[in-house]
Order: sequence, then structure tokens, then C-alpha cells
Amino acid sequence: MKKLLLMLLGCCAFGGCSNSPAKIVMPDGAVLLDVRSTAEFSEGHIAGAVNIPYDVISEKISDTVPAKKTPLYIYCRSGRRVKIAMEALRKLGYEQLHDLGGIEDAGKVLGIPLK
Repeated sequence: MKKLLLMLLGCCAFGGCSNSPAKIVMPDGAVLLDVRSTAEFSEGHIAGAVNIPYDVISEKISDTVPAKKTPLYIYCRSGRRVKIAMEALRKLGYEQLHDLGGIEDAGKVLGIPLK
């Protein structure tokens, strides 16, 4: 997320800024991970996302994503739970973690609609 913000700031500094955020393209095999509660997920989520709540991610992630080199693109409601989930995932040995922040920002930068 920090890299994305720096890229956007650099864009604006040179006069090329627009109202739409830079798009991120997830590589093949990547997993879009929603770490909100199951109730929040059922109320709406980004199409194609897998839901594993942040507070059970250490116990559940290997069932869904056994390969620790799989790129994980992670979002929650506001971005706070992403950081908690990423810390747990790092401790488990997951290597390619991408913080998308909150659900609205994540949907915009991925160009994927909410479902």
C-alpha cells in the first residue's frame, strides 16, 4: 500500500494525476483474501475473494493456501486487520503479502466490483 501511495504522490507531483487510483493486476495463482468476519463477508465482498477472518487465520490459512509462495492480496474493512493478519502470515512463513487496505480501496485498485 505504501508503494501505491508513493506512486500516486509521484504522479501528482508531475502533473499526471487523475481521480482514479492506479490499478493493480493480480498475477495468476494469486489469492484475494478478505480477513473480515464471516458476517461482514456475507453482507458484501470483492468478487472472487476468499474469507478467512484475521482472528483465525493462523489455524485456517493452510487449508486454503498451502503453498507459502502464493501471492496473497489482503483487505478488510479499513486496513487495520490486514496488518494483524499479515503479521500472523509472516510468522507462518508466507512470503508474498500485499496490503490492499480497506474494501473500497481494494476494489478500486483491483478494478473488481463488490459482490
